[in-house]
Amino acid sequence: MMQSKEIWIFAECKEHEVVSVTLELLGEARKMSKEISGKTCVCLIGYKVGEYILSLRNYGAEKIYLLDSDVFSEYSLDAYAYAMEKLIIKYQPLMIIFGATSLGSELAPRIAARLKLPCITEVKRVRAQGENLVMAKSCYEEKVYQYFDFRPERTVVVTVLPGDMECEEAKASGEMEVVNEAIHLEKNMIRTRNIKFIKGDPRKVRLEEADLIVAGGKGIGKCLTILEDLADILNASIGGTRPLVDGEIIPWERQIGITGRSVTPKLLIACGISGAREFIAGMEKTKLTIVINKDARAPIFKFANLGIIGDLQEIIPLVIHRIRALKQQKTGNKGSNSSV
Repeated sequence: MMQSKEIWIFAECKEHEVVSVTLELLGEARKMSKEISGKTCVCLIGYKVGEYILSLRNYGAEKIYLLDSDVFSEYSLDAYAYAMEKLIIKYQPLMIIFGATSLGSELAPRIAARLKLPCITEVKRVRAQGENLVMAKSCYEEKVYQYFDFRPERTVVVTVLPGDMECEEAKASGEMEVVNEAIHLEKNMIRTRNIKFIKGDPRKVRLEEADLIVAGGKGIGKCLTILEDLADILNASIGGTRPLVDGEIIPWERQIGITGRSVTPKLLIACGISGAREFIAGMEKTKLTIVINKDARAPIFKFANLGIIGDLQEIIPLVIHRIRALKQQKTGNKGSNSSV
């Protein structure tokens, strides 16, 4: 079978919504599909996942390859890799793109190895130029960028880092084709099973994957404790600016900005951060930004959905106290309801 001009995005979904990196990747795929006169497609695997189809259509999916079965109710590397292998062999896409998340970083290389396909991981940008693909990948702590320019002769497997791409709905959502696929798996083909889910420490989640981030700047001083207390009560990840990295208060991988990480959390609380352009470039796609700063003229207030002017050493303990009281109140209400 000849290779198609389809660009596939592997859809990640959780908590009844499509993960933001999938929507980011759809935007990139739309641009490439237009360049090569191809088609933007999505691989949607799971159980009762029909609820996600409308969102995928709104963000530009032209075709969805749907595998909806109770076999896929829980993520399994064996099951998902086998299913993707069969789909790729059958339809021969030009490229399949995964988010460089914990799931995508595990699944993509496995599929590439099984089918002996080229695999490029943790790419920053993917573009099509004529019949060639151009990819940018950083190295040496993002001080140097490598560019790969080649003409694919078979399906290319790619993982792309989240957070650096636009997440925009398609201007026109036309007709979308849904291809229902049924792939049979024997029980003995799945060699692992989930016994228990243990939630990881949110403070150690990769910033690109975090939904909630508490970020600190020079204004917090040399002590991270106050940010850790706020992050603990919110189950949030901790990030910061370059001065905190230079002062060895946070590790480099926790830096937000041009020379650090680009993040797209649902909520970012910026504490003691002035708002230099270097930092803003790494968080300007945040959905909701709360700023705490005693300098009312700090540039970061221009990017705030909510700004609090004052000493963070006084404000944050009050916020923590209030959140803790609300949580205790909620727990108490549950207990009283259960005793009725």
